[in-house]
Amino acid sequence: MFSPRRNLLTQLTACAAIATAASALLLLNGCASAPAVSPVVELPFPSPTSGPGHPELDRGAQRHLEDGWQSLLRGDSTGARSAASQSGSNSAATLLELQSTVIGNNRGTIQGLEELTASQPDYAAAWLTLSAAAEKADNEALALSAADRGAELWSKQRWVDRANNLHTLWVDNRIEEAGRLFDSDQPVEAIAALAPAMALEPGNRDAVLLKTRALVAVGQPDRAEAALSVLPQDRDVTLLAGNIAEARGDTDAAIRIYSSLQDDPEATLLAVSIAESEHNWQTAMDLYTSLPENHPEKAEGLGRAKLRWRISVMPTYVQDALTSQELERAQLAVLLLTLVPRVESLPGGEVPLLSDIVDMPSQREIITATRLGLLEVDQFDHRFYPNRLVTVDEARSAVSTLGSLLASEPPQWCRDETEDSCTQLATPISGEAVAVIVLNMVVKESS
Repeated sequence: MFSPRRNLLTQLTACAAIATAASALLLLNGCASAPAVSPVVELPFPSPTSGPGHPELDRGAQRHLEDGWQSLLRGDSTGARSAASQSGSNSAATLLELQSTVIGNNRGTIQGLEELTASQPDYAAAWLTLSAAAEKADNEALALSAADRGAELWSKQRWVDRANNLHTLWVDNRIEEAGRLFDSDQPVEAIAALAPAMALEPGNRDAVLLKTRALVAVGQPDRAEAALSVLPQDRDVTLLAGNIAEARGDTDAAIRIYSSLQDDPEATLLAVSIAESEHNWQTAMDLYTSLPENHPEKAEGLGRAKLRWRISVMPTYVQDALTSQELERAQLAVLLLTLVPRVESLPGGEVPLLSDIVDMPSQREIITATRLGLLEVDQFDHRFYPNRLVTVDEARSAVSTLGSLLASEPPQWCRDETEDSCTQLATPISGEAVAVIVLNMVVKESS
């Protein structure tokens, strides 16, 4: 039997199903046609309503600015500017509008941000935005100074890290690269590499010291002195000032500068090196004397300086013996008697008659050396052979005999070049080598 009620329900159910399907289709079509939501990006500056120094805002302005910041995070600079215009006249709205320009064409942004930071010097977000804009415009100096000011006002780790990273990138890394160039004997290139770093930090200590060294290396002491003048006086600056004086050839000034670093053995030895190269033995002795008693170079250096001073006032043939690179027998006799003059008064031995040393300036030293048995002679021909080169065995024997005469312990001679803790003496035998060995053996006599 036909039921009107049942037919209505059937119709209503069918209609509901059709409506549900139609709604789903419309929903799907709507989702397919809706614009995709832009992803949020991290901007290199903070919201204009955050951080120290931001202005006080009413609720309406705050809401508009927060909406504008969200638009900016999605890359919608137009929406950000629109929100800024709706938030009234305040520094945060001005900053948001400028921020929207930073991620756009950037034209005129820096001037506007500089005006804003000038009028609101404690507004951290403005400074940080100025830094980002300046970095985008390749204005390193402004980017760095603004980042520093922003981090100073707002010590949030992100902004402190950003400032530090810019310093590392534009200053520290360039100084490091310049150091590598300098260490690779490329001082001109090192100076060029330092230029952009020093443009940002003219007083950077590491950069100034490196530039000074490089200028000294290329023979420009006047420029080096001018560069160094920006630093306060300390040990490194004083040492470099001494280097500059040396580069000018003003050795007296260099010695005076190095010597001003009292209780600094390294500086003292730099002064000693100059004094010795100038044959200024009196100054060298004074400098060695100023070293600490336990300094490893004091005793030997002082003895050497005293020897040099003693020889400097002696006849030429004595000086020739000390500087000889291939020692002759006559020169060995001269050295032994000059280094230890009291040996000459020791008794023993007969005065030999030698036919080949007549009229030689070193005749007296040769006769004494042979009388004491330091050097042998040809008893049959009565000859000394003064110009013959000294052999290793002769030199060792002479020094050991001298030690016995002085009651000093003779050297422990090395039997081969691989031995340690022994005294090495090999050909060619120099006057300097013999002198050092003798002075070490009789250090009390020579000091």
